[in-house]
Amino acid sequence: MTSLPYQTLNQQVYSRLQEMILTGSLRLGAQLDERTLANDLEVSRTPIREAIGQLVREGIVEYRPYRGNYIRKFTVKQVNDLFLVRAALEALAVRLAMPKISQEVDDKLRQILDNVHEALERNDMAAYSDADRAFHETLIHLTGNETLISSLDRLGFQIQMIRTIANRDPHVVERTHQERPRILAALESRDAELAARLMEEHIDGVRRAVIAQLEELDQDSN
Repeated sequence: MTSLPYQTLNQQVYSRLQEMILTGSLRLGAQLDERTLANDLEVSRTPIREAIGQLVREGIVEYRPYRGNYIRKFTVKQVNDLFLVRAALEALAVRLAMPKISQEVDDKLRQILDNVHEALERNDMAAYSDADRAFHETLIHLTGNETLISSLDRLGFQIQMIRTIANRDPHVVERTHQERPRILAALESRDAELAARLMEEHIDGVRRAVIAQLEELDQDSN
């Protein structure tokens, strides 16, 4: 692996660890070994340690005294809590964004959905996840509400981690793929309440799918 540029080393190591978590190279619940990661990324242990510390502060990695650092695993309650808040905030985002939606925004969102479809056609789940995130973030940032934007930004990576769990189920992927165009149609018709309701249902469907997977894993482990 090519060594990372020194001038941006800490941030690149941090971003690389995020990528490894989202792609499954680092499994949820796995212990992070500084020496192994340093060897894999061809860096010293110092930027690895700093990146892990940042992930701990963000709630992505859990530090367990005398045991080490572990990638966070989510309980059913934690998924419920996170996605109930997410659904409420993104429904609010739709309502706040509606007065600012123009034909240009419609076109941008439609292009994003084309990107979603093309990613699925290629079975490129990384590109699919990126396009899905772009769809949501376009509406969120359109609000111009700094409190709303920063709140969802703080939750963003945890949401991506949970979405990665949902994307393991092809039925969930296909269902959500069909839901986004309905949200866009409501936005294009400038029906804020319908678009907000569809967004809430879209997010809640992911919540229910992830909970079903977690409960099945619990049953298998017992």
